[in-house]
Amino acid sequence: MISLKNGDGIQWPEGKRIAVMLTFDFDAELLRYSVIGKRKIGFADVSRGQYGPKEGLKRCLAMLRRHQLPATFFLPGEIIEKYPEQCREIAAGKYEIAYHGYDHNNTIGIPEEEETGNLEKSEGLIQKLSGRKPVGARGPLDALQEYSLDLFSRRGYLYDSTLKDCDWPYVLENGLVELPTDVAVDDFSYFYFSYADEAPINCSYLPDDVYAMWQDAFDELAAEGDKIMVLKLHPQLIGRVSRIAMLERFILYMQQRGAWIADCETVARYVKEFYRIKESETK
Repeated sequence: MISLKNGDGIQWPEGKRIAVMLTFDFDAELLRYSVIGKRKIGFADVSRGQYGPKEGLKRCLAMLRRHQLPATFFLPGEIIEKYPEQCREIAAGKYEIAYHGYDHNNTIGIPEEEETGNLEKSEGLIQKLSGRKPVGARGPLDALQEYSLDLFSRRGYLYDSTLKDCDWPYVLENGLVELPTDVAVDDFSYFYFSYADEAPINCSYLPDDVYAMWQDAFDELAAEGDKIMVLKLHPQLIGRVSRIAMLERFILYMQQRGAWIADCETVARYVKEFYRIKESETK
């Protein structure tokens, strides 16, 4: 394990109470393959994942444009190849694009050489799409290999946003910033639905119920004053019409109550500089 160099106590710009990141895992039907553990499932279930590129992404991007919001999109390389037009629309909005595996393979035990190849392939696709290599990563279905964080650091990445160990950002000894996530503010926890699993998954919560839970989480974290909230969203799930309306309402609520909404790269750079200065002052 890599130990932490620092802890909580960060102060956000302009007296903001909390840093909020809107992150979208645009993984379409690849998410379903990972959850179910198969590359061959019924087309009806695949189509639930395809709702993202066909419909949900449009609503997500329209909402971001309406409010001129920054966001980070985590893209598997295979999605860039499969849905080039949709990915070009993301890139046209100047949103940060980060690494999310090549084919969203969440198998634990992938050899480092194979994962390095996945990184190289996806980095090339992201650079061609956006004009720059990614600086951030998130494990597919939250799966990281034992070597992943060090591998990201060696390849020049700035941050990872996969772990679940706390509510504040920190810098690892290898220099990588970790922006932890939480299943409680992940739309997958409430809206994923599938008949294709051995035990069917039915998480069809009412948007208003999810709003209430997210509002409560935001209020409590903001009250503590040095925390982050990383909203983990999937266009195929949050992009349904009533859900995107709920998200828009929630974002306005956070803005009115002292949230600093920024993309992951911006927050990670701020965190790294904050702790660099803090460390130099203690010497």
